[in-house]
Order: sequence, then C-alpha cells, then structure tokens
Amino acid sequence: MNTAEAAAKAERVKRTKVILAVLLGLVPLATMFLPYVRYAFSGLHYNLSALQLLTLSGLSVNGTLVPIPLLAKVCVGAGILFGLLGSLLLLFKKPMLSGISFAVSAITPLIVLLTSSQVQTALTSLNISQIKISYLLPFTLTLLLGLLGGVLAVWTKGGERLAEAVFLVFSCVSVGSVLLLTVYMITVGAPAIAEIGVGNFLFGTEWKPDSNTFGILPLIISSIFGTLGAVLIGVPVGILTAVFLSETAPRRVAGVVRPAVQLLAGIPSVIYGFFGMLVLLPAIRAIFPGSVGESLLAVILILAIMVLPTIVSVSETALRAVPVSYREAAMALGTTPTKTIFKVTVPAAKSGILAGVILGVGRAIGETMAVIMVAGNVANMPHLLGTVKLLTTGIAMEMSYSTGLHRQALFAIGLVLFIFIMIVNIAFTAISKRGVQMDAK
Repeated sequence: MNTAEAAAKAERVKRTKVILAVLLGLVPLATMFLPYVRYAFSGLHYNLSALQLLTLSGLSVNGTLVPIPLLAKVCVGAGILFGLLGSLLLLFKKPMLSGISFAVSAITPLIVLLTSSQVQTALTSLNISQIKISYLLPFTLTLLLGLLGGVLAVWTKGGERLAEAVFLVFSCVSVGSVLLLTVYMITVGAPAIAEIGVGNFLFGTEWKPDSNTFGILPLIISSIFGTLGAVLIGVPVGILTAVFLSETAPRRVAGVVRPAVQLLAGIPSVIYGFFGMLVLLPAIRAIFPGSVGESLLAVILILAIMVLPTIVSVSETALRAVPVSYREAAMALGTTPTKTIFKVTVPAAKSGILAGVILGVGRAIGETMAVIMVAGNVANMPHLLGTVKLLTTGIAMEMSYSTGLHRQALFAIGLVLFIFIMIVNIAFTAISKRGVQMDAK
C-alpha cells in the first residue's frame, strides 16, 4: 500500500469516527420523547420522558403537586445540549472540546439519579410508602454513549491519541463526579438550612425532631472534639510506629508487627464497635466511677485505634521511599542515628506522612458504626465522660424513619459534614504546599 492509499484510508477511518461520534451526540435529543424515568407507588405508574421532565412542574398525587426537582430539569436539558454541542464542536474540528462536552453530557444522568431522594422525600411526606423509581433506556444511552462519543471525538486526532482520549474522558468523569456530589449536597441541604434558619441550625443547642427543633451545634462540636482527640493520640503513635518499622525494627519483629497493622486495616467497623463495648466502656466505668461508659472519651479512643493502620502504612511507605543516600550523607557528617531519623528522614518524607494523616482524619470524621456503639447517641454539649452524638451518627440513626423537614435537616447535616471535610482537606493541602515551598527556599 503506497503513501497516498494509506492517507486515503486514514481519512476514511477518521471520517467514520466523526460520523459515529456526531450521531452519538444526537442520541439524547432523539430519545427525548421516550420514557426516561418511571415512578411507581400506591398502584400508580408515571412514565415521564425527558421532554416531560423539562416541561412539567410536577406529579399530581392525591390532589397534591409533587414537584420535579429543578436540578433534574437542568441536568436533563444539559445532557441534551452538551451532546449537541459535542457534535457541533467535532464538525468544526475541535475534538478535545468535543470530548469534554460529551463527557459532561454523560455525567448529567448521574446527577438526575441523585435527585431521586428529593422526590422520595416529598412522596414520603404524603404518607406514601413502597416508592419505586426506575430509570429507563434514554438514561442509560445518554450515560454510556456520551462516554463512547467522548472517546471517539478525541480519537479522531489519530490512532496514537486513543489512550489520551480514554484518559481525558475518564478524568472529566472523575472531576465531574466531585462537582456532581458538591452540587447535589448543596441542592438537597441548602433548602432545609434556609427554612430552619442558618443561625438556628448551626448554633442551636437542641435537636428535637418531634418539636421541629433542629440545632446541630452539639453534633458539630462533638465531631470536632472526637476527631481532634483521635488525631492527637493516633498521629504520634502512628508516625512513631512507622518510623520503628522502617528504620529501627529488627526484621523478625517487623515481620510480625507489619502484618498485624495491616490486619487492623481490614477489620470491619462493627468489630471495632464490639471491642469498644466489651473492653473500652467497662474500663471507663471502672476508672471513672459514676460514668455510664458511653462517652466522648470512648469515641476518641476507638477512633484513635481505627486511624492507626492508615497512618502507619502510608507513613512507612513514605519513609522507605527516602533515598538511602540521605541517611548515609547525614551519618557521614557525624549525625547520630536518632537525629538522622528525625532531622533528615522524617522531614524528607513529610509529604507522604501528611497524606497518611489526611486519610486517617478522613476516616475519623466519616466513621459511623463503631461510633454509634460507644457514643451514647444523645445530642448533648460534649463532655469528656458524657454521652454525645456526632454528625455521622445522627444521620445514620434517624434517616430510616425521618420525614418532611426532619429528613431535609438530616440532608443538611450531610452538607455541613461535607463542608467540614472539604475544609480539613484544603487546610492540610495548604500546609503541605507551604512546607514544600519552605523546603525549596
């Protein structure tokens, strides 16, 4: 095959990819008249197309209008528009932008899926149970063909760009998932905060759903104190254990300790909860007569144990990654082994150690089952030996039977928890970057 024939064949293949990608981008528009979602409850069935989701204000149920979430409307429309935009950009020879548009179009059905809880909450408030929401063919096609269209769009730049196309599309999906979660949490949590009042919700000291009193200050402070206490205990122990395993432990000892630490990482949360109930709580009652056992102290201790394996494993890996030449250079200058560890090795590995701390803090903040079993679960202002309720336990314990404003308030707690975790991650990232900049100077 000569050069001209090869070029002609490559052009035909490229044209075929363009045509296929353009057609895939038109699928959301072409299927907008087909049933997109089915709502089934109380013997009633509602099959709504994408067009109906965009145009109808809600579902009429027993004379009451159940609104279709605004976010669902926006995302259904966005899925169609970004699909069309991806096709147009590809026709105008903008494959990278086209691939991003297709990826965004593919993400929109997932956001629509997340809005199902709002419809369920509205129906539950009408004393309707056994609610079933099913997403049909257009939903699936928009998701899958959007991803495929993104790959084809970027692939039109050449066969060697296939890997780049896959990486681009799925990186967009990853970033889009974070944005999706952020938008969803704000959408479902903000209305309840607005209805209750920001001040009453964040700084109220009473949580009484029966009387529509939703103050989460005790939950916030208990979560902060529980996390800080676990970090103050778990981080030093974890880092020193990692230093021991990577720097000073005899091989046989390390061969026993390391698997034990790794085993801790695989133990289910409920087992930690059993340990807390059977060991920690009786110990607290014995040491502090008059205490009921279930307390903030028990929460701190159980979380400190649970964050250890993450901190130890990640920190040890970071310490082992420090070049041997660093240690040898320090020893050659007459530095003692202990000073070499804490003045050279640990500072050189601090980025990895900080990553382990961040992961450990994330687990401490988000832990639920073990905390439920040792906290007492009463929304009191925190006291070291008093019963407490954390943000996560409040959501887990009450979501199953909550309705109306109570259920929306639990979603609002989720939003507060989400913001709390984001602040912690941003703070640790800023500290890490500042440390790197100081090292560079």
